[in-house]
Formats: sequence, C-alpha cells, structure tokens
Amino acid sequence: MEVLNVVAIVVAGLMVGCEFSIAAFIHPTLDRLPEEVHLSAASAIARVMGAAMPFWYALTLLLTVVEGGIYWHTSGHLPIWIVASSVLWMLVIVCTVTILVPINNRIASWETSTPPADWKRYRSRWDLLHRWRVFVLTTALVLLIVGIL
Repeated sequence: MEVLNVVAIVVAGLMVGCEFSIAAFIHPTLDRLPEEVHLSAASAIARVMGAAMPFWYALTLLLTVVEGGIYWHTSGHLPIWIVASSVLWMLVIVCTVTILVPINNRIASWETSTPPADWKRYRSRWDLLHRWRVFVLTTALVLLIVGIL
C-alpha cells in the first residue's frame, strides 16, 4: 500500500507540476515571442501535450480511485478526501475533453493550415480555462495527499 501511495502522489504531483509550468512559464514565454514563432511553437506544444496528457490524466484518476477503493475496503470507512479528489479529477477530465481539447486541437492544426485572424483570442481563452484547471488540479492533489496521510 505504501508503494501505491508514493506512486499515486508522484504521478499526480508531476502532472499538476507539468500543467502548472505550462500556465506559469511556457505560455507566458510564448506570449512574448513574435507572432509567427509563437504560433508555430504553440501548435507544436499543443500536439505533443495533446498526445501525452490523456494517458497521464487517466493514470492519475485510476490511481486515485484505486487508493480510495483500497482504503475503503481495508478500513470500512469511506475515504472522503480521496473521494473528493477523485471527483475533482473526473470533473477536470470531463471539462478538458469537452472544452479545452477542442480548442487545443484547433491550435494544433494551425501549423498546417492558415490560422484565423483572431487566433490569439483562442489562445487567451484556452489559457484562462487552463489556469482554472490548474487550480482545481492542485486542489485535487492536496485532497489526495491529505487522504493518503
């Protein structure tokens, strides 16, 4: 169980850290680049992250649910902190798939197609939603850690 605890916290923590670095460092840096460089870099990053993150999100949710299930099975008590964390992970995944992924896919396609004139509006919308996502993910991580400890 201790190994699972460590793995769950490390996987979730690294994912939240990755998403935080995008919000705090990568996208603000892209915003300071010339438009053509910004657009090309944003498209490349969107493609790479769009391919990797679904697996990472699914793994994090799976580990959190398994943590909760094992805790419940061994203690007989519902692990409310871990359940709350699982619910937040699920909500983030649903919002990501329904709202952020379509924007991300549009951004990823701009390297091979002509972007719309207002392409920065899409990036700004994604960045705002992503910052909210990072806040919720951080909360889910804290709840997971509190539940495990």
